[in-house]
Amino acid sequence: MSNEYVCSLIDKVWLNTEDIQKLCSCSRNSAMTIRREVEEKVKESGKRLPDSKHKVVPTLLVLDYLGIDVDSVLHLINKKELL
Repeated sequence: MSNEYVCSLIDKVWLNTEDIQKLCSCSRNSAMTIRREVEEKVKESGKRLPDSKHKVVPTLLVLDYLGIDVDSVLHLINKKELL
């Protein structure tokens, strides 16, 4: 996966199952499990998700669930681009 593509995923406000699948390099079923667990966290907090044909979840919550620090990822990408 290219650095530009990772940045484009991180820059999105919402991620769908396909985005999660590409970000994690996992199967569709695993991506759906991640999406459902993030959906539950949102619902438990009392917030609602947008109604759409494709279910989406907040990008920041997905990154938090996966333990990905946005700043460190962007730092590594910028560092690689300088080389």
